[in-house]
Amino acid sequence: MGLIRKTLGTALALVGGGAAYLTATTNLRSPLPADDELWTTESFKRFNRYRNPSLQDYCWKTLPLSQVRPELRDNEEALAIEFCRGAWTGYAYTPQRILMKLTNKGPKTESQLFDREQLASSRYELGTWFSDHFEVVERTKNTIMVRAGGSPLEPGPREMDGLFVISAKVNREAGIVEVGLKSTFFNSQEPIRDGKMPVPFVAELLHRYYARAMVDSGARRLTR
Repeated sequence: MGLIRKTLGTALALVGGGAAYLTATTNLRSPLPADDELWTTESFKRFNRYRNPSLQDYCWKTLPLSQVRPELRDNEEALAIEFCRGAWTGYAYTPQRILMKLTNKGPKTESQLFDREQLASSRYELGTWFSDHFEVVERTKNTIMVRAGGSPLEPGPREMDGLFVISAKVNREAGIVEVGLKSTFFNSQEPIRDGKMPVPFVAELLHRYYARAMVDSGARRLTR
């Protein structure tokens, strides 16, 4: 529950001030389809080995290709990295980033990324740790998968485990770029037999606004 609790304050502020804007400018699908590629990834199969019930959604935003910075238009990998940088340095994550720097930065975590400048320049290579709460666990040409829910220093099962997939896709025929954040949260400690979801419904709703804000703030870094 650590990740959800630490983001509730941000989400509440967004609900109060920007919910209408975020709903109008971003899209959200929940649950994910049964054939979504996330379910076949090595990380999901490894961490959710009990196949427990999960919070799951995909939030995305489309941008006209003509508005995207010219040096990014022909390179989905560069788009995904820059979108990832924007998500972790933008307005949505700023309160949590500051809080986690204050509470988690120390001798044991000095090799991790905490500062905005570090997050803005990272390439988010496999194994990157940041905020003592996130770890890059998979990479493809246009996606970056991040494990959340606890310190990378304690990689074992968690009561609240989670994966984010940050992505960018170019559709040249339509002249657009789609950037998105796919999320799933689950209990990886023990089998859940009663169908109980990992978070209360209210927390799930707030997470969705937070995801919309992350996508919006990440997308802003891509435009001219």
